[in-house]
Formats: sequence, C-alpha cells, structure tokens
Amino acid sequence: MRDTNPGLFEFAVQIAIHHDNPKVHEIAVVGYYKALIHLGVKRVRYWVQRVEKYRLQKQRVDNPGKLLTYHLNKEARKRTGFGLSDLGTEPGHYIS
Repeated sequence: MRDTNPGLFEFAVQIAIHHDNPKVHEIAVVGYYKALIHLGVKRVRYWVQRVEKYRLQKQRVDNPGKLLTYHLNKEARKRTGFGLSDLGTEPGHYIS
C-alpha cells in the first residue's frame, strides 16, 4: 500500500494518528486507506471535517475514530454494497 500510492497512505496515517487510539493505528490506517481508494479523497475529507465539526461544537465524542469509521462504512456500503472490511486495497477489488 505504501509503495502503490504513498500520498494516500500518508493521508491515511495522518487521519489515524489524529482520530484513533494508538493501539489501533495499524488497523485504522488500512481502513482509511481503503476508504480513500474506494470513496475518494473528497468524501473522506468531508467526513473528517464533519467529525471535527462535532468536536468543535463541544458535542461529546468519546471515540472520534469510531465515529469516522461508522460514517465511512455507511457511505462505502451505499456506494459499493460492501463495508470497508470487505473492500480490497485497489479500486474495484473486493474480498470474498
């Protein structure tokens, strides 16, 4: 993943560092990378900004990474018919 698309991988790493517990960074990076591949940078950035907006409005967000993943999963299912865990790391690839 890192060699195939280093820019997207770095963005996924930054999202994980900012939103997730350090214990789950490795798993979160893969999920965010898949979201970036299948949903596009624009949609992922939209949801990242929405989660940040919740936090800035002083809404209680115990786990921002979980909330972000929830929204990305929902969008992935709507667009592809699969959740992030079932998507591959290349556009159009799915895990069966």
